[in-house]
Amino acid sequence: MVEIVIDGLNVKIEDQFMKYIFFALFFFLPFDYACASAINQTWTEEVYLENKEIPFSVFSIKLNIDANNKVKGQLCSIVNYGKKIDCPIPFVSKLINNEIKVYFNSTFGGKNGVAIIRLQGKNLIWNLISIPTGEYYFKNEAKLLPENIKKH
Repeated sequence: MVEIVIDGLNVKIEDQFMKYIFFALFFFLPFDYACASAINQTWTEEVYLENKEIPFSVFSIKLNIDANNKVKGQLCSIVNYGKKIDCPIPFVSKLINNEIKVYFNSTFGGKNGVAIIRLQGKNLIWNLISIPTGEYYFKNEAKLLPENIKKH
């Protein structure tokens, strides 16, 4: 008999064949199915111009992903040295195959924007796939780093 502990759950496997099945399923299922765990994190991209200490733009995405891959998030885009602040923009979605499809409206009146957020290692990749109709201040593409790992 083998006893395995996963996230506080004790799994007892008595049959040798079942032990092989368990390990095969555990290692071959996609990551988001085998290891679903909660995520509560903010990612940011800062753009600096002309050796200034204040960023020209700051784009951040806050995600709260539960163990069932339900996503609650918030977008924020600050550009032109803080003169245009397009946030907060809350959204809800679902994590499917490491991607989150986001439908959003700009606080400046732009409507029906659609973006894909992709989890890539510890980073997020943002791709705007349908620009909002009207005024908005979001980048077409961005690579965002976890808030505690910023570069400039």
